[in-house]
Amino acid sequence: MIKPTVDIDWLTELLRDQFGQSPANLAAIESGLIASVFSFEIDGKGFVIRIATAQHAESLKKDQFIAGMLSPTAIPVPIVLHTGTMDDLHFAIAPKLPGVQLDQLPRQEYLNLVPAMIENLDDIRLVDVNSTQKYGYFDGEGVGPSESWPEYLLGIKDEQPEGTYYGKWHHLFNETFMDREFFDHVHNRMAALMEFCPSDRYLVHSDYGWDNVLAQDGKITAVLDWANALLGDFLYDVAWMDIYSPELDLRTQFKEHFRLHGVQVDNYEQRILAYQLHISLESQMFCSMMDGLDNYKWICDRTNYLLERG
Repeated sequence: MIKPTVDIDWLTELLRDQFGQSPANLAAIESGLIASVFSFEIDGKGFVIRIATAQHAESLKKDQFIAGMLSPTAIPVPIVLHTGTMDDLHFAIAPKLPGVQLDQLPRQEYLNLVPAMIENLDDIRLVDVNSTQKYGYFDGEGVGPSESWPEYLLGIKDEQPEGTYYGKWHHLFNETFMDREFFDHVHNRMAALMEFCPSDRYLVHSDYGWDNVLAQDGKITAVLDWANALLGDFLYDVAWMDIYSPELDLRTQFKEHFRLHGVQVDNYEQRILAYQLHISLESQMFCSMMDGLDNYKWICDRTNYLLERG
């Protein structure tokens, strides 16, 4: 388990040190894999605290960087009010924004919000990224690891440094149900599509929806948890949402949105497929690492369908 186990008495003491009084209505929020998240109230005002180990404290810095980056925009993200460390854990405190997680809404309410989600992601597409550098999964200073977008995408087959999320992950081919031949096949098909992927850089959330977006009264009220954010092609977010919501055909809905708003998107289908194959590759790694055989079978079946559809 990557997220730390947090003792409530320890957390109460931390918050008392920060605010000069004990918190009210302290409660855990089930969200994410890296940070433990809690909501609480001080003088009737709501707040959220995210707590991570030193190994994953960069995700907290990244949220703070994103908050500053998006401050000139209308995209609703919480401002980080306090950061710090206590014992060997790192924390960040922000106001609690209104709304309900999308995955907790009744189905029809969720469906009614799809146009607002599309508009919100298009707003993210327009964010100024001049304060950032390079491509891929960037750090708390806004610097990505790769000199090009294809370099980042193709690099998913490589092992990562010890202490990172996946680390030296190739052992999964030998120790789990992960199929090396299928992984290599998907990677090769993705590589063949790199010629269609542009070099423009955009802000990409890469985990948009479900428990990372809040809504209220038919409007998006918060976009949370930017730990997985990338610098690259904005269509990656479209690919992400579409691959995990096949019943909505979001690929077609986004394409129509871009057409109506006069957004020129060349090689749309090829780019979407390339990014969905990249998402599949990481999902195969994640499911194998987490021993999620059913989810692994689902992503492999979904990938085969996408490859056949082309």
